[in-house]
Amino acid sequence: MNYLLWPFRVMYKIYYLVVFSLLMIISYPFYVYLLKYKRKFPAAFRIMKLHAHVLLTMTGVILRVKGAERLPKEGAYIICANHSSFLDSFCLYAIISRYFVFTGKKEIKKWPMFHIFYTSGMNIMVDRHSAAGSFGALKRMAQELSDGHPLVIFPEGTRPANAPRLAPFKPGAFALAVQMQVPVVPVSFLTNWKRLGRGGLFEGMAGPGISRVLIHPAVQTTGMKKSDIDMLTRKVKEIINGPLTVN
Repeated sequence: MNYLLWPFRVMYKIYYLVVFSLLMIISYPFYVYLLKYKRKFPAAFRIMKLHAHVLLTMTGVILRVKGAERLPKEGAYIICANHSSFLDSFCLYAIISRYFVFTGKKEIKKWPMFHIFYTSGMNIMVDRHSAAGSFGALKRMAQELSDGHPLVIFPEGTRPANAPRLAPFKPGAFALAVQMQVPVVPVSFLTNWKRLGRGGLFEGMAGPGISRVLIHPAVQTTGMKKSDIDMLTRKVKEIINGPLTVN
């Protein structure tokens, strides 16, 4: 059966790439203008939300979100989600109404056009190979939280090759949550790895369908200390992983 589906997966990936590229080309001039000014970041964010909805609709991805009411209505928090697909970021833009800030690895700087969301300063690039770069990124994250903006962090750091199985979680997000005493909201992407899995043109799952997303209750960090970071990391990973083991 997998061999019979292979041509359709290849065609879907080509179609997705064409749609993604066209939408980026169309919207890029607006981003270039708006992302020149920090005060206009929220306007760029609203365009990105529309961009995400159009992309998901045109590529046949239908969001089915459970637990959206659990997202805090005010105050800072950190969303920690498993990173199973290139679709994950767009799904979060489509789901979350409040202005939030993404964190991403430095390699995004090499992505044509898409890098503008990070090189402009709207989102935060993390250079894990540089102590100074990592410190600067953490300082900026702390400032965003102090300003009341939610952060989105993929604690795996990258899309694992064997999704939906989780890669090891890096403790940075949880250390930051404890330091700033803000809640962590775990999110499980249950089927995005089927919609657009990791791999080249001839590898991985791909195809239109349902994107099932589960937003878990927030994990409070009030009163936690440095000694609780490992426990918090394990707890959030277990929460995210729970529904993945039954899909």
